[in-house]
This record gives sequence, C-alpha cells and structure tokens, in this order.
Amino acid sequence: MSNSDLWVRDIITNYGFVSFVFTYAIFWISSKWSDLQRSVYKSCLTGFEVECAELSSQYKKNLFELLQHIISNDSRLRSMGCIRVLEIGVKTGENIQFYPDNTHLICVDRNLKLADYLINGNRSWQFSHIIIERLIVGDGCSLKDVSTGHVDVVVTTRSLCSVTSIESTLREIHRVLAPGGQYLFIEHVPESKGIFIRWLQKVLSRTGVWPSFFGGCHLDFDPIAHIKNVGFDRITWDTFTLEGYVSHTFQLILSREHILGVAVR
Repeated sequence: MSNSDLWVRDIITNYGFVSFVFTYAIFWISSKWSDLQRSVYKSCLTGFEVECAELSSQYKKNLFELLQHIISNDSRLRSMGCIRVLEIGVKTGENIQFYPDNTHLICVDRNLKLADYLINGNRSWQFSHIIIERLIVGDGCSLKDVSTGHVDVVVTTRSLCSVTSIESTLREIHRVLAPGGQYLFIEHVPESKGIFIRWLQKVLSRTGVWPSFFGGCHLDFDPIAHIKNVGFDRITWDTFTLEGYVSHTFQLILSREHILGVAVR
C-alpha cells in the first residue's frame, strides 16, 4: 500500500468517526429540540416570569387599583357590582390577585391546560374570588368568540411581545372593549440607553433564537406606537425599570425596561 493510500485510510478512519459522531449529535439534538424548547419556556413561565411578577407587584397594584372604580357596561354585572375583564396571556395567573371579588374573567392564553390549572391546580384557591367566564386558546389575534363591546377591561402584562400579529391583537382589544372601557398594559420595551444591550435584543430577536425558546417573545418590540394607532380616545403611560433579584439575571437585563399605561376606548 502506497503512502497516499495510507494517508486516505487514516483520514477516513479518524475523520470518518468524527463525522459520524457529529452527524449523530445533530440528529439527536434535532429529535429533542421541541422538548428542549418546551422545557426552557415552561421553566421561564414558572420561574422567571413569576419572579418578574413579584418585582413588579407594586406597579401592578397601583395600575389595577383602577379596577375598583370601574362601573360595568353590562347591566346585569352592574347590578351586582361586578365587572368583566379579559386578560391576554394569563400565564400562571399572577394578575388575578389584583382583580376585585367576583370579577368575571375571560382568559386568553396558548396553554391548553390553563383551565385545569386555574380550577384544579395547587394554587386554584388563590383564584377562587373571581369567576372564570370563558377560556380562549390563542394569543389575542382573533377574539371572534367575544362580542363587540362585551368587556369592561382588557389586560396584558409582558404579553404583546409574543403575539402573532400586534396590529390584529390591538384591533381586537379595541373592538371587544365597551365604550369607555379601559385597556391596562405593562409591557417590556427595548433598552433605550445601553447600545450593546439594544443590539443584543435586536440580534436575538431577529435571528429567531430568543423567540424559539421563550414563546415567541421579541425583545426588540416597542408596542407604544402601535397602541397609539388603534384609535383609543385617550392614552396615558409611563416608564419604569424592573430591578431586584431574579434567578436568571441575563433574562432580566434583556427585558427590564417597561411601559405601564391605560388606553380608554
């Protein structure tokens, strides 16, 4: 056997094995990719998002205080001193604690098991003061099962970044609100000061890396311009930075800037 033949044999022996291992690794990762995505997103919902809800609890308390003063457009609910709220992106139900007793809640969420979680889960007792009127599976882009002018309040918190179409979602929010109804929102927005962080938010979002693991979340999305264009009569908002300890510091750094506001139909 010539030296060239020996060289070819060595290449096949050494690099053939490496190629096999690499190919197998790619195949294995591909087969587990969906499970990995679900696992990361579930961990985010039950860990990081819960921690963010705790850090923002005072901001939420101040915002949702408005619910105590709303009079329902529905005569039946009005006679009982109740209101109807539609929340898009209920997640683990962290906002429900702020809703007045006997609030009629329409839940909009992608989680197929949300109803079971709210009614039969370990934390269901925390939601017993409200009445779950309906569960809609989706992200808010289509609320065709909700009549025009049917709800008194719509709520989104850290949810608009993940909807399929922000324009469709906001149009639906505007449509389902009763005249004088209020849209309450707390949403994270891109970094305005840190150039590197803003660049990172854009790269992670537009390459699809971040949305693929975190439920479609886009870190570079700023919703306020879209909210202005829907046709609300009045919009007021302010900004704040979420600060404090969380178990995933990197995630907080990338989504710490927020807007908080009210839009009146």
